[in-house]
Amino acid sequence: MMPENMTNLSDERSALIQSTIHAFICADIMHRRVIERWATDAGMHRSQHRMLMHLSKCETTPSQKDLAKHFDISPAAVTVTLQKLESDGYIERTKPSEGGDCRLNEIKITDLGREACLQSRKYFHYVDRETFSDFSDEDLHAFIGLLERMQDNLKNIGTTTSAADIDQ
Repeated sequence: MMPENMTNLSDERSALIQSTIHAFICADIMHRRVIERWATDAGMHRSQHRMLMHLSKCETTPSQKDLAKHFDISPAAVTVTLQKLESDGYIERTKPSEGGDCRLNEIKITDLGREACLQSRKYFHYVDRETFSDFSDEDLHAFIGLLERMQDNLKNIGTTTSAADIDQ
């Protein structure tokens, strides 16, 4: 059964909601593509770039299992990504002592990796500034408030409504 607040939507309101969601998703995709282009221009695949940026924020070396969980990928995919980052000179991995578990390699970001992270952060800040260049502070506060309301609504849907509850 469809929640009551959804049953009485006018066609106009429904179309407006769909247009809003579409615009929101398109903006997210466009932002991601601009950022991904940076990684590609830097010679990295998106997954390598994301992992390098994540590693640069870690105070201690995460395990491959931790990385797999964080990125929602397999440990094998983590291994491939780390091998590529290492072969390209962005990281160094210290092998464990003889007989140690290779999944517990210590990962250190090299000077090249640190420079790539620094340049990435500069580019991210540039993209973010330009994305909102003609927004006033009031616009940004209002936008944040609207996004927080969206998040609250989505959290509520996830905890109170299942697909079986929706009457198609």
